[in-house]
Parts: sequence; C-alpha cells; structure tokens
Amino acid sequence: MGQFTSPIDRRRLLQGFGALFLASACCPTPVSGGAEARVAPRPPAPSTGPLVPDAPENVGMSFARLQDAFARLERRVNDEAFPGFAALVARHGKIVAEHAYGRKVRGGGEPVTLDTLFDLESMTKVVSTAISALVLVDQGKLRLDDPVVKYLTAFQGEGKERVTVRDMLRYSSGLPLDNRIYDGKPDEIWRKMAATPLEYPPGTKVEYSDLTYRLLGKLVEVAAGTTLDVVARDHVWRPLGMVDTTYNPPPALKPRIAATGPTERRTTLVRGAVQDDLDFLLGGVCGCDGAFSTVKDVAAFCQMVLGGGTYAGKRILAPELAAEMVANQTPFVDAGKTDTSPLLNLMSTPKGFGWELFAPRFSNGGIRLSPGSYGKAGGAGTYMWVDPSRQLIAVLLTNHGLPQPFDERGWNRLLDETGCGEFFDGVVGAVTDGA
Repeated sequence: MGQFTSPIDRRRLLQGFGALFLASACCPTPVSGGAEARVAPRPPAPSTGPLVPDAPENVGMSFARLQDAFARLERRVNDEAFPGFAALVARHGKIVAEHAYGRKVRGGGEPVTLDTLFDLESMTKVVSTAISALVLVDQGKLRLDDPVVKYLTAFQGEGKERVTVRDMLRYSSGLPLDNRIYDGKPDEIWRKMAATPLEYPPGTKVEYSDLTYRLLGKLVEVAAGTTLDVVARDHVWRPLGMVDTTYNPPPALKPRIAATGPTERRTTLVRGAVQDDLDFLLGGVCGCDGAFSTVKDVAAFCQMVLGGGTYAGKRILAPELAAEMVANQTPFVDAGKTDTSPLLNLMSTPKGFGWELFAPRFSNGGIRLSPGSYGKAGGAGTYMWVDPSRQLIAVLLTNHGLPQPFDERGWNRLLDETGCGEFFDGVVGAVTDGA
C-alpha cells in the first residue's frame, strides 16, 4: 500500500473575520588567554543542479527519523483521516526520502504512487501565478510598480488606481478575501470581480485573497498575450522538467490523479478537475487554484527558488527576483500580533510574493523551521516548505480535499487531520548535523 525509497465553498471562511483581519497590526578572531574563537563554517551555496537521490546520512539526516515522520502520516491514513499521500524530502540538492501511501480514491483500491498527481489548490498561487508574473518582470513585459488598471481596464473604483502588481503579489491589494460570484457567463463574472471595491488602502495590511490572485492571473494573461497555463508551462514548468504539472489534466491522466471532492455544487466524485467550484466554473485555469502536480515536480520548483532562480542549467528567474520572491514584502505587518491562530497565520502574517513566510506559533509548517523559511499550503491538503538555512525542502501532498464547510474550524481540522505540522517538525528533527 505504500512506497518508501531513500538513497470555499470559501464563503463561510470569509464570514465573521473581515474586521479581525483589518485590525491586525499590520577568518577566526583571537581572544584573551591565547584561545581562538571557533567560527561555524559557512554552508555551501544552494545546489542549482537537478535533484538526485542520495542517502540521508550523506547530507546530515537520519534515515530512521525520516521513516518515523512517514509512519506518522501512514497512521493518519489508516485512521481514515484522509485517503492517501505522497511526500518527498531533499537536502543540499539530494533527494533523501520519498514515500507514497494510501489510496487515490477514498474507499477504492488504487494505490497512491510517487507519480500520482494531486490538486494543488492554492499552491497554484506560487507555482503558476506569482512565478509567471515575476518571469514577465524579468522579461521586461511587466513592472512590479505598474498599476493593475493598466492591464485590467475593468479594475475601477475608489482608490483602485493605486493598486500595483507588487500589492497583488504580496496579498496587500486592498481587495477582500473573496467574492463568490456564480451568476452569469465567465466574462461577466470576471468583470464583476474586477469591479469589487477595496476594503483597505493597498500596501497597508496583509489580507490573504483568492480574489486578488484570480485577478492577478488575468493580469498575467494580458501582459503576456496568452493564457496563464501557457505562460507557466512554457516559461517555468517545461524548462524545469515539470512534465507532470498541468491545469485541466487530460482524460488519459485520470488513472494517475488522486480524487478530492465532492463539493457543495458538485455532488459526485471530483477527480482530475479543480475542487474549488468557482475556479471550475471559470474553466479551471485560474491564478488562485487549478494546477495539478507530483511531489517530484513540486520539489524541483522549490529547488529552483532555493537555487536563486536556476535549476539543472535552466535559468527561470534572475537571482535578485528569486530573492525578492521569498523576502518579507510586507514589513508593515507585525508577525507577533498576527500569528494568533492557524487561520490568521495564513490570512494576516507577513508574506513574500505568493509565499507564506514562516511564523512559528501557528504555521502549517510546524514550529521547528528556521527563521526565513517559506512555504505554501493548498486547501485540499497540500504543502511545501523550504528552509534555506538548512538547504532543506519538504513536500507533502494529500488528497484530503477541501474541508466542508470551509470555515475556521474546517481549516483547523484540515491541518490536524493531515498532520502537516507534525510531519515538517519530524523532517527538521531528522537533521543530525546541528544545522
């Protein structure tokens, strides 16, 4: 049943929290006595080569502790918290553990394997939308401080002329968390979303927003002159060798896809289509959700970012833009005042461009990652975290599915049932070289 190798509806989530979000604050040196101070060796530069297998002990990790981290996930599958998962751990550019366990369909017989595709949900914001926007910046087709209305002419309303591409990337656009508009044809829905009034001055707060990233995906399409899936595929996924990453997987891939669903609007099993109902209605290619991928593809993406925008000889992004992507882009937010619950950790703590930044109290990445770590969660139970100090990458993809209802209790239940914090803590605990 397992493989182990080593060498909303989100409307409910929005209700009751808007005011709370808006209130968030935002060479050795000689010493006396003839002794010589010891200086810790500088860690090697992050690998920019392709990820290759190696033994955990060769990169300062424990095989037994990694097995324990996977075993704890297996126990949750056996307790029927979710059907199955695939996970991967890499350090210093070496894949030191991969594991797949459980079933692609709840109650079914198809085992999850390491090449199983999972619905990434909001991880799409990073692996497709944010990176595509930054690629266009790198190419000179887009500027971070361009006003959004330059590209989305329907983006009209009081104060919206001040909203920039930068604001959208860092979840500080002034737009609300979402507005679930299902009535009308897709073009009409897009116009209504673009006309949504601001809730706060842009660039003053963090308010995690699916709406913002849907519109950012459209902005990328206008700037690039083609669809978002084509931009991500041609400029990011294919160059990285992410051959299994896609929007709207074709029917031939269905046997490899882990099912999520059903949803409130689709009562049958959802397999091979994005679980979010609005993104599905809009065609499946959105800046918010919609990408499907495997653990190896996601790990390659993470290694590219860790490697300063280059992977396996392919330069995806300029080093300075890769660094900006994972830097704190919201210094006006106080993590100590916003990291007060699992939901507010997601919604209101400091952010990079697309990425969540590690804040240790209620992070879905656990409590043991180093300061400066960055990651992203997907609402169906998918997670990736990068610890640059340790040059450590961990990816956990499950087919838990979006919580029903998707409210604060649902989000807490998702984190508890998938055991993401325990898993990432276990991965960090497997580091044995003192890093």
